Amino acid sequence: MQGTGLVGGLLLWLLLGMAAAHAQGLRPDVLASFGGRYALDCAAPDSPRVLVEASQLRIEQGDRRFTAGGLDVAFAYFGNNPPPDFRVALLGRVQGRHELTALVIADARGQYLVLDGDRTLLANLGALAKARFRHCNEAANRQAVTDRQTQARDAAAAQAPVPPGTAKYPSELIRDRHFKAAYLRALGPLASTPWLARMNGPAPELTQRRIGGVDYTLAAVCKPRDCGEHNAVLLYDAAQGRVYGLVQQGGRQQVFGAPAAPVQRELAAIWRREWRQGG
Repeated sequence: MQGTGLVGGLLLWLLLGMAAAHAQGLRPDVLASFGGRYALDCAAPDSPRVLVEASQLRIEQGDRRFTAGGLDVAFAYFGNNPPPDFRVALLGRVQGRHELTALVIADARGQYLVLDGDRTLLANLGALAKARFRHCNEAANRQAVTDRQTQARDAAAAQAPVPPGTAKYPSELIRDRHFKAAYLRALGPLASTPWLARMNGPAPELTQRRIGGVDYTLAAVCKPRDCGEHNAVLLYDAAQGRVYGLVQQGGRQQVFGAPAAPVQRELAAIWRREWRQGG
């Protein structure tokens, strides 16, 4: 019995600990960046507003109050294709059953919040459901502008041309204009396949391979989140401006670039090593 009491006590302690952890709500760093007061007019004390607190979000207009509890945060709310300047989604429930989502967006002035949720809640919110609530924390707004500018510079750098011979990964190689021209020419109709044309999926580093007295750059690429069924290998002869490749999509293989028989056999062997673990 004594042992049972000890186990029960430990279980109760764990459950209380889990509840306490859940009750902590937003992390301090998230609260510092996105918490506080948002309003239609930050200079007017009685302006309709949204108050983001550690564990809840409150929407206030005059005597009207909507409180969303169990507040959580989702930086990947839109997956890999978020809208421009999206920063974070704050998720909660009004009265424990009506879903409420507050999307925080950045612009040249700082950040603002827009609301979304189930139809019943949006109907009750009326015009507020379509409003933009500006963040009233100037320090957080300045940081949002800085982050936005940094992201824009990073995005531009990720698209900048790469000098020939300097690429380390396929995502850089496609920005070598000499390679890109030869590659798209070799792909032909396959150039309409986004993951293949952009070479933006998971990939190992480029390597060098000498085949039949010719020096090639070897690249392996695959479709994001579907590498097992959609993948490719290719050989780039920079001196002659030629690309040869082998692509698999949905269980079917196809060569491109019209490789000679020895190169085609080599591509098949490379593909097996890259995508079938040497099988």
